Amino acid sequence: MGNKLWRLDGDNLAGYTEDHAVMAKIKRSYHFEIMARYYRDGELVALQYRIPSERKRSARNLFEVDVLR
Repeated sequence: MGNKLWRLDGDNLAGYTEDHAVMAKIKRSYHFEIMARYYRDGELVALQYRIPSERKRSARNLFEVDVLR
């Protein structure tokens, strides 16, 4: 299962996860904006989120990765 974080612009990060537990935590507690949904054979495989830069520390802990440069 892959998790990734990278900078979109000065105000936002993008986060990608294939981990359904992380998706559930975000839906329950963080309410990040969904940018993309990825499906394979009609089944949800991954989500991509827009994350405000102010939530960078929370996102790093949640996704368990550092921000890619």
